[in-house]
Amino acid sequence: GGAGRKTGEKKPTEQGQIRQAGRKGLDRLGLDVGATPQQVKVRFKELVKQCHPDVNGGDRSTEERLVEVIQSYNYLKSAGFG
Repeated sequence: GGAGRKTGEKKPTEQGQIRQAGRKGLDRLGLDVGATPQQVKVRFKELVKQCHPDVNGGDRSTEERLVEVIQSYNYLKSAGFG
């Protein structure tokens, strides 16, 4: 057993990882750490509208941002926000 695991490898605590990734997600949505699930949801909808290629006359340069926003939101949702 234990294949692929290095002994003595320091693994950040799961809670710490969640907090870090959650902060990053909130940051991407332009929110601070104290944001409520409701704020997260509202902000997400605003950003999706702004970044959607259909809204920007088919401009796909915002598409990458849109994907980022969606990924962040999905993560935050699974972490208990939104």
